[in-house]
Amino acid sequence: MGQPDPYGPPPGGQPQQPYGQPGQYGTPPQGQPGPFGPPPGQFPPGAGGFPPPPAPPKRSKVPVLILGGLGALVVIALVIGGIFAFKESPARANAGDCLTITEFTTGGKDPVKADCADPKANVKVAKKLDTASEACPGGSDAGYDTYSVSGSSSYKLCLMINAKQGDCLSNFKSRTKGYEKVPCSDPTKDAELVKVVEGQATESVCEGTEATNAAVYPEPATTMCVKAS
Repeated sequence: MGQPDPYGPPPGGQPQQPYGQPGQYGTPPQGQPGPFGPPPGQFPPGAGGFPPPPAPPKRSKVPVLILGGLGALVVIALVIGGIFAFKESPARANAGDCLTITEFTTGGKDPVKADCADPKANVKVAKKLDTASEACPGGSDAGYDTYSVSGSSSYKLCLMINAKQGDCLSNFKSRTKGYEKVPCSDPTKDAELVKVVEGQATESVCEGTEATNAAVYPEPATTMCVKAS
């Protein structure tokens, strides 16, 4: 029998873009095999055609001291970068926070937290669930996009389009690309929010408008009437 993976399951972040996209219920792309081969210690040095690892090069004291000083600077830089990445991680996002998602694909660039006023902040967290298996409010009938993480830190973010009435978007019809706010005169535009109603979650509010789609979000109750082009 095969050995269980000693490193546990790969990161489970699986952003999906189920609303308003063709092929919206398709199965997310499957993860790729690990690029680093078998874990250390699984094969003895030289076994199975694998050569033993080379011995570390010997260094004099002077180069060691110089490299040590540079290494300390690198470590400090990595710590600062790690703190920044931790603060911007979607795992720290809560309802009301906004994110930038460039690709709704497995293995794509992770979402990052962003100021909701930033034009690149294209989605807002409507609700954060404690497990990736939970359903967003309203189930499949709701218009949420989702970002799910499975494993030791399992959670799901139910996402709304971060846009207001009169805004225009590109990539609305794309299966994978994140929404992008563009001028309504932009030739890449493929959607316009003709009406946004807070406090109501029913597509009936779009009656009498030019909307061709309705994004209905039960929590917080919001309806976006979208004219797709």
